[in-house]
Amino acid sequence: MGESQGSFRSVLKFGGSCLKSSHDISAIAERILELDSNPVVVVSAFFGVTDRLLDAIHDARNGRLHVSTFVPWIRSHHTALTPEILTSPSLEKFEHAIEILDTNLRNIDAKGAEVEVLVTGERLATTCLEAALTARGVVCQSFWAEDIPVIVKGRDPFIRIDRSSTSESIELPDEIIPLCAGWYGIGSDGNLATLSRSGSDCTAAYIASAISASSVVIWRDVPGVLSIDPAWGMPGRRIPYLNYDEAVEIASFSSRLLHPDAIDPLVEAGIPLIIRPLHQPNEPGTYVGPSISVGHPDVRVLVCHRRRFDILWRVRSGSQLSRNLIGLGRSLHQKRIRIWSIRADQAGIRVLVDEKDLPRVESSILSFDSEARIELGMPIALLSLFGQGISSDSSIRSKLLHSLENSGFHPEEMDQEGTEHGIHLLIPDNEAVQTVGCLTDMFELLDAE
Repeated sequence: MGESQGSFRSVLKFGGSCLKSSHDISAIAERILELDSNPVVVVSAFFGVTDRLLDAIHDARNGRLHVSTFVPWIRSHHTALTPEILTSPSLEKFEHAIEILDTNLRNIDAKGAEVEVLVTGERLATTCLEAALTARGVVCQSFWAEDIPVIVKGRDPFIRIDRSSTSESIELPDEIIPLCAGWYGIGSDGNLATLSRSGSDCTAAYIASAISASSVVIWRDVPGVLSIDPAWGMPGRRIPYLNYDEAVEIASFSSRLLHPDAIDPLVEAGIPLIIRPLHQPNEPGTYVGPSISVGHPDVRVLVCHRRRFDILWRVRSGSQLSRNLIGLGRSLHQKRIRIWSIRADQAGIRVLVDEKDLPRVESSILSFDSEARIELGMPIALLSLFGQGISSDSSIRSKLLHSLENSGFHPEEMDQEGTEHGIHLLIPDNEAVQTVGCLTDMFELLDAE
């Protein structure tokens, strides 16, 4: 790493929610030009592109993809959002990425083809942004992850950025702003590998650690971390400060915050992370840093996930319980299925998953036991409340459970092991709206303004 990459350089991360329109791109240029020094910029794929690529891989494997239609669509989608690419010196690199996409979709079963397709979104985003931002007065250059390089380790689906190797090998210029592709890296074997979804947050954090950055700023389409998800249609309060551990716990249960693995590389160096709104530059957002004393613990954030399902696999032999539990967990991770909880009891193995993943979970169970007895429970809502130290505060738990029971609700507590700042409850899905309303009143979570 070059000696000039010092501690006064910030890392900015722009995700897909900030890459929907030319208006967004103009705002990105404004946020960059407002800074006194050249930041490092990390970029995700344009909004919705990764999902389209995942669908294309699935269709290609099943012989249903018309490559000659899909690839031109990907090209025109990007040129419509950033027409500057068509007259930019970056056009050759852009067309090269399109060519790689076309080749690998036509040979999707070849080794490494799936990854080459998936990373197209980040490759095209950085290349197109170079053209669009240059036209708006930003002196910048795009870098694909293998150019930086971001070094990864582990096996899918447990790919992680290798902090030590990346710190030793990273080369980014000072005199211009590097636009770095997030979400993927290159292994010691020379093969590309993707991180888990939202992994661009991790790319930003590990680059920040490698260059001893002054801060990491994640730009979003919300004012910061809010006391309640805006999707509920209620005016949540902005949370001005979270400690690192709080942020990890909230992120583990809320995909709208950040990737939970993005915090770890920042802690040792004490690098702050700030979540700010792209189109409201005067709003301070939410600051994430070391723990500070907050006095008596209090609930500050509520997250509610609806229509989760508890699947019960009735294992016939108790001697197989441990082996099946470990094997099923590994299988679901490999399929990148979000497991909210997995546990064994006298009835068998229970897995709490999203509704959309039910067929794949059932398929995984049947791969272990073709005659498995599988029972599907009623839809469940997962309620998570967060605040520094609330998990071990008996008065908050007592107030919470007694108030809900007095209101006619009967929540089931999830296992609290390994959590310090969260309380997690399961309730019938049809009680979710009333329960959320009760909790927002109980803990005064709504913005009074």
